[in-house]
Amino acid sequence: MTSQILKLFDGRQLGYELVCDGKPVVYFHGTASSRLEILLLEPFAKEFGFRLVGIDRPGYGLSTYTRRSSLHELASDVNAIADKLHLDKFRVLAWSGGGPFALTYTALNPDRVIHCLLAGCPSLPFDPSTAHNNNPAAKIAMKNQHIAKWALGMFRRSTLNANKDIISYLQSRSGKGMVADWPEPDRRFFANPEWLTLMYTAMAEGFRQTEAGVETVYQEHRLFMKPWSEPIAQIPKGKLTLWQGKRDKTCPESNAHKINQTIKGVQMKVFPDEGHCVLFAKPEELAHDLNP
Repeated sequence: MTSQILKLFDGRQLGYELVCDGKPVVYFHGTASSRLEILLLEPFAKEFGFRLVGIDRPGYGLSTYTRRSSLHELASDVNAIADKLHLDKFRVLAWSGGGPFALTYTALNPDRVIHCLLAGCPSLPFDPSTAHNNNPAAKIAMKNQHIAKWALGMFRRSTLNANKDIISYLQSRSGKGMVADWPEPDRRFFANPEWLTLMYTAMAEGFRQTEAGVETVYQEHRLFMKPWSEPIAQIPKGKLTLWQGKRDKTCPESNAHKINQTIKGVQMKVFPDEGHCVLFAKPEELAHDLNP
Protein backbone atom coordinates (compact mmCIF):
# COMPACT_ATOMS: atom_id res chain seq x y z
CA MET A 1 0.00 0.00 0.00
CA THR A 2 1.45 3.34 -1.04
CA SER A 3 -0.21 6.70 -0.35
CA GLN A 4 1.11 9.43 -2.59
CA ILE A 5 0.39 13.07 -3.37
CA LEU A 6 0.48 14.77 -6.76
CA LYS A 7 0.90 18.55 -6.84
CA LEU A 8 -1.16 20.17 -9.61
CA PHE A 9 -0.30 23.26 -11.64
CA ASP A 10 -3.10 25.24 -9.94
CA GLY A 11 -1.62 24.66 -6.48
CA ARG A 12 -4.00 21.89 -5.45
CA GLN A 13 -2.88 18.42 -4.43
CA LEU A 14 -4.41 15.03 -5.18
CA GLY A 15 -4.05 12.03 -2.90
CA TYR A 16 -3.88 8.59 -4.44
CA GLU A 17 -3.20 5.02 -3.40
CA LEU A 18 -1.68 2.06 -5.26
CA VAL A 19 -2.11 -1.60 -4.37
CA CYS A 20 -0.79 -4.72 -6.09
CA ASP A 21 0.75 -5.11 -9.54
CA GLY A 22 -0.77 -6.00 -12.89
CA LYS A 23 -3.29 -4.54 -15.30
CA PRO A 24 -4.14 -0.97 -14.17
CA VAL A 25 -7.61 -0.20 -12.84
CA VAL A 26 -8.57 3.34 -11.79
CA TYR A 27 -11.08 3.07 -8.95
CA PHE A 28 -13.77 5.66 -8.18
CA HIS A 29 -14.70 5.39 -4.51
CA GLY A 30 -18.16 5.82 -3.06
CA THR A 31 -19.57 9.02 -1.56
CA ALA A 32 -18.32 9.72 1.96
CA SER A 33 -15.25 7.56 1.45
CA SER A 34 -11.71 7.84 0.09
CA ARG A 35 -8.89 6.31 -1.93
CA LEU A 36 -8.47 3.72 0.86
CA GLU A 37 -11.62 1.96 -0.31
CA ILE A 38 -9.41 -0.01 -2.69
CA LEU A 39 -8.14 -1.93 0.34
CA LEU A 40 -11.45 -3.80 0.26
CA LEU A 41 -10.42 -5.12 -3.15
CA GLU A 42 -6.76 -5.82 -2.43
CA PRO A 43 -7.19 -9.64 -2.17
CA PHE A 44 -9.09 -9.59 -5.46
CA ALA A 45 -6.40 -7.52 -7.18
CA LYS A 46 -3.61 -9.74 -5.87
CA GLU A 47 -5.31 -12.96 -6.95
CA PHE A 48 -6.30 -11.84 -10.45
CA GLY A 49 -3.39 -9.60 -11.39
CA PHE A 50 -4.71 -6.04 -11.23
CA ARG A 51 -3.06 -2.85 -10.06
CA LEU A 52 -5.62 -0.67 -8.32
CA VAL A 53 -5.33 3.11 -8.34
CA GLY A 54 -7.56 4.83 -5.79
CA ILE A 55 -7.92 8.61 -6.08
CA ASP A 56 -9.33 10.96 -3.43
CA ARG A 57 -11.85 13.28 -5.02
CA PRO A 58 -11.32 16.96 -4.02
CA GLY A 59 -12.21 17.47 -0.36
CA TYR A 60 -11.73 13.82 0.59
CA GLY A 61 -8.65 12.40 2.27
CA LEU A 62 -5.46 14.01 0.98
CA SER A 63 -7.00 15.95 -1.93
CA THR A 64 -7.39 19.70 -1.65
CA TYR A 65 -10.97 20.84 -1.26
CA THR A 66 -12.49 22.75 -4.15
CA ARG A 67 -16.10 23.65 -4.75
CA ARG A 68 -17.53 21.62 -7.63
CA SER A 69 -20.50 22.43 -9.82
CA SER A 70 -20.38 19.54 -12.27
CA LEU A 71 -19.30 15.90 -12.57
CA HIS A 72 -16.87 16.51 -15.43
CA GLU A 73 -14.54 18.65 -13.32
CA LEU A 74 -12.96 15.48 -11.92
CA ALA A 75 -11.87 14.23 -15.34
CA SER A 76 -8.76 16.41 -15.55
CA ASP A 77 -7.68 15.27 -12.07
CA VAL A 78 -7.97 11.62 -13.08
CA ASN A 79 -5.97 12.31 -16.23
CA ALA A 80 -3.29 14.05 -14.18
CA ILE A 81 -2.84 10.93 -12.02
CA ALA A 82 -2.95 8.63 -15.06
CA ASP A 83 -0.29 10.73 -16.81
CA LYS A 84 1.86 10.72 -13.68
CA LEU A 85 1.70 6.92 -13.62
CA HIS A 86 2.23 6.67 -17.41
CA LEU A 87 -1.13 4.99 -17.93
CA ASP A 88 -2.22 5.52 -21.51
CA LYS A 89 -5.10 3.05 -21.22
CA PHE A 90 -6.72 1.47 -18.20
CA ARG A 91 -9.88 -0.06 -16.83
CA VAL A 92 -12.33 1.94 -14.73
CA LEU A 93 -14.12 0.48 -11.71
CA ALA A 94 -16.62 2.31 -9.50
CA TRP A 95 -18.94 1.60 -6.62
CA SER A 96 -22.02 3.50 -5.50
CA GLY A 97 -21.49 7.30 -5.51
CA GLY A 98 -18.32 6.91 -7.54
CA GLY A 99 -20.42 5.67 -10.45
CA PRO A 100 -21.66 9.00 -11.87
CA PHE A 101 -18.09 10.33 -11.88
CA ALA A 102 -16.80 7.18 -13.58
CA LEU A 103 -19.55 7.30 -16.19
CA THR A 104 -18.77 10.92 -16.95
CA TYR A 105 -15.05 10.22 -17.17
CA THR A 106 -15.63 7.32 -19.56
CA ALA A 107 -17.89 9.44 -21.77
CA LEU A 108 -15.26 12.19 -22.01
CA ASN A 109 -12.23 9.88 -22.35
CA PRO A 110 -13.38 6.76 -24.23
CA ASP A 111 -9.97 6.28 -25.86
CA ARG A 112 -8.25 5.90 -22.49
CA VAL A 113 -10.81 3.55 -20.95
CA ILE A 114 -10.42 -0.10 -21.94
CA HIS A 115 -13.59 -1.00 -20.09
CA CYS A 116 -15.75 0.54 -17.35
CA LEU A 117 -17.60 -1.49 -14.72
CA LEU A 118 -20.02 0.15 -12.29
CA ALA A 119 -21.70 -1.48 -9.30
CA GLY A 120 -24.70 -0.01 -7.47
CA CYS A 121 -24.49 3.21 -9.48
CA PRO A 122 -27.07 6.01 -9.15
CA SER A 123 -28.82 7.27 -12.25
CA LEU A 124 -29.39 11.00 -12.32
CA PRO A 125 -31.38 12.77 -11.08
CA PHE A 126 -31.10 10.66 -7.93
CA ASP A 127 -33.12 11.07 -4.76
CA PRO A 128 -30.52 10.83 -1.94
CA SER A 129 -33.20 9.91 0.57
CA THR A 130 -33.45 6.59 -1.28
CA ALA A 131 -29.99 5.77 0.05
CA HIS A 132 -31.23 6.45 3.57
CA ASN A 133 -34.19 4.07 3.66
CA ASN A 134 -36.50 6.76 2.23
CA ASN A 135 -36.33 8.55 5.55
CA PRO A 136 -38.57 11.66 5.37
CA ALA A 137 -35.95 13.50 7.45
CA ALA A 138 -33.41 12.88 4.68
CA LYS A 139 -35.75 14.46 2.13
CA ILE A 140 -36.15 17.53 4.32
CA ALA A 141 -32.43 17.73 5.03
CA MET A 142 -31.39 17.82 1.37
CA LYS A 143 -33.68 20.81 0.83
CA ASN A 144 -32.08 22.73 3.71
CA GLN A 145 -28.31 22.92 3.61
CA HIS A 146 -27.98 23.85 7.28
CA ILE A 147 -29.90 20.76 8.38
CA ALA A 148 -28.08 18.60 5.85
CA LYS A 149 -24.64 19.73 6.94
CA TRP A 150 -25.55 19.33 10.60
CA ALA A 151 -26.69 15.75 9.91
CA LEU A 152 -23.53 15.03 7.90
CA GLY A 153 -21.46 16.44 10.75
CA MET A 154 -23.17 14.01 13.11
CA PHE A 155 -22.49 11.20 10.64
CA ARG A 156 -18.83 12.18 10.52
CA ARG A 157 -18.53 12.04 14.31
CA SER A 158 -20.24 8.66 14.50
CA THR A 159 -17.96 7.35 11.73
CA LEU A 160 -14.82 8.48 13.54
CA ASN A 161 -16.03 7.05 16.85
CA ALA A 162 -16.88 3.69 15.28
CA ASN A 163 -13.52 3.59 13.53
CA LYS A 164 -11.69 3.74 16.87
CA ASP A 165 -12.91 0.28 17.86
CA ILE A 166 -14.91 -1.68 15.30
CA ILE A 167 -15.43 -4.70 17.55
CA SER A 168 -16.98 -2.58 20.29
CA TYR A 169 -19.02 -0.71 17.72
CA LEU A 170 -20.48 -3.94 16.30
CA GLN A 171 -21.48 -4.98 19.81
CA SER A 172 -23.05 -1.61 20.59
CA ARG A 173 -26.68 -0.70 20.06
CA SER A 174 -25.73 1.61 17.18
CA GLY A 175 -23.62 -1.06 15.52
CA LYS A 176 -26.29 -3.71 15.79
CA GLY A 177 -28.83 -1.27 14.41
CA MET A 178 -26.53 -0.37 11.51
CA VAL A 179 -26.12 -4.01 10.51
CA ALA A 180 -29.84 -4.69 10.91
CA ASP A 181 -30.70 -1.81 8.56
CA TRP A 182 -28.87 -3.45 5.66
CA PRO A 183 -30.60 -6.06 3.49
CA GLU A 184 -29.70 -9.64 4.34
CA PRO A 185 -27.13 -10.13 1.51
CA ASP A 186 -25.15 -7.11 2.76
CA ARG A 187 -25.19 -8.04 6.42
CA ARG A 188 -22.44 -10.61 5.96
CA PHE A 189 -20.14 -7.78 4.91
CA PHE A 190 -21.14 -5.27 7.58
CA ALA A 191 -21.11 -7.90 10.32
CA ASN A 192 -17.56 -8.93 9.35
CA PRO A 193 -15.11 -7.01 11.60
CA GLU A 194 -12.23 -7.25 9.11
CA TRP A 195 -14.31 -5.96 6.20
CA LEU A 196 -15.97 -3.26 8.30
CA THR A 197 -12.60 -2.11 9.65
CA LEU A 198 -11.40 -1.43 6.11
CA MET A 199 -14.68 0.24 5.17
CA TYR A 200 -14.63 2.56 8.18
CA THR A 201 -10.92 3.28 7.67
CA ALA A 202 -11.78 4.51 4.18
CA MET A 203 -14.74 6.54 5.41
CA ALA A 204 -12.82 8.09 8.30
CA GLU A 205 -10.06 9.09 5.89
CA GLY A 206 -12.72 10.69 3.70
CA PHE A 207 -13.58 13.00 6.61
CA ARG A 208 -9.93 13.83 7.35
CA GLN A 209 -10.50 17.50 6.47
CA THR A 210 -13.44 17.92 8.88
CA GLU A 211 -15.61 20.75 7.51
CA ALA A 212 -14.27 20.31 3.97
CA GLY A 213 -15.16 16.62 4.09
CA VAL A 214 -18.71 17.40 5.21
CA GLU A 215 -19.07 20.06 2.52
CA THR A 216 -17.78 17.64 -0.12
CA VAL A 217 -20.33 14.96 0.76
CA TYR A 218 -23.09 17.57 0.68
CA GLN A 219 -21.97 18.86 -2.72
CA GLU A 220 -21.93 15.37 -4.19
CA HIS A 221 -25.47 14.73 -2.99
CA ARG A 222 -26.55 17.98 -4.63
CA LEU A 223 -24.83 17.03 -7.89
CA PHE A 224 -26.62 13.68 -7.91
CA MET A 225 -29.98 15.46 -7.61
CA LYS A 226 -29.46 17.14 -11.01
CA PRO A 227 -30.06 15.54 -14.43
CA TRP A 228 -27.09 14.37 -16.45
CA SER A 229 -25.36 17.37 -18.01
CA GLU A 230 -22.56 15.27 -19.49
CA PRO A 231 -22.88 13.23 -22.71
CA ILE A 232 -22.98 9.75 -21.17
CA ALA A 233 -25.06 8.49 -24.13
CA GLN A 234 -21.97 8.77 -26.33
CA ILE A 235 -20.09 6.02 -24.47
CA PRO A 236 -19.14 3.50 -27.19
CA LYS A 237 -21.03 0.23 -27.48
CA GLY A 238 -19.50 -2.56 -25.43
CA LYS A 239 -17.46 -0.21 -23.23
CA LEU A 240 -19.69 -0.41 -20.13
CA THR A 241 -20.80 -3.15 -17.74
CA LEU A 242 -23.38 -2.53 -15.00
CA TRP A 243 -23.63 -4.69 -11.89
CA GLN A 244 -26.76 -4.39 -9.82
CA GLY A 245 -27.90 -6.24 -6.72
CA LYS A 246 -31.63 -6.85 -6.95
CA ARG A 247 -31.89 -6.48 -3.17
CA ASP A 248 -29.98 -3.22 -3.12
CA LYS A 249 -31.82 -0.69 -0.94
CA THR A 250 -29.20 2.03 -1.22
CA CYS A 251 -29.31 2.27 -5.00
CA PRO A 252 -32.39 0.36 -6.23
CA GLU A 253 -32.47 -1.65 -9.44
CA SER A 254 -34.39 1.03 -11.33
CA ASN A 255 -31.18 3.09 -11.50
CA ALA A 256 -29.38 0.44 -13.52
CA HIS A 257 -32.29 0.13 -15.93
CA LYS A 258 -32.33 3.89 -16.52
CA ILE A 259 -28.63 3.93 -17.34
CA ASN A 260 -29.07 0.89 -19.57
CA GLN A 261 -31.80 2.68 -21.49
CA THR A 262 -29.62 5.77 -21.95
CA ILE A 263 -26.44 4.11 -23.23
CA LYS A 264 -26.39 1.65 -26.12
CA GLY A 265 -24.64 -1.70 -25.96
CA VAL A 266 -24.40 -1.98 -22.17
CA GLN A 267 -23.82 -5.33 -20.54
CA MET A 268 -26.12 -5.30 -17.53
CA LYS A 269 -26.09 -7.96 -14.84
CA VAL A 270 -28.71 -8.08 -12.11
CA PHE A 271 -27.79 -10.43 -9.28
CA PRO A 272 -31.01 -11.66 -7.62
CA ASP A 273 -29.40 -12.63 -4.30
CA GLU A 274 -27.10 -9.64 -3.82
CA GLY A 275 -27.45 -6.13 -2.41
CA HIS A 276 -25.40 -2.96 -2.50
CA CYS A 277 -22.12 -4.80 -1.79
CA VAL A 278 -22.36 -6.92 -4.94
CA LEU A 279 -19.01 -5.54 -6.14
CA PHE A 280 -17.21 -7.46 -3.39
CA ALA A 281 -19.24 -10.64 -3.58
CA LYS A 282 -18.08 -12.21 -6.85
CA PRO A 283 -14.33 -11.74 -7.42
CA GLU A 284 -13.95 -14.31 -10.21
CA GLU A 285 -16.82 -12.81 -12.21
CA LEU A 286 -15.48 -9.32 -11.55
CA ALA A 287 -12.08 -10.31 -12.98
CA HIS A 288 -13.80 -11.79 -16.04
CA ASP A 289 -15.97 -8.72 -16.67
CA LEU A 290 -13.02 -6.34 -16.39
CA ASN A 291 -11.45 -8.29 -19.27
CA PRO A 292 -14.17 -8.19 -21.97
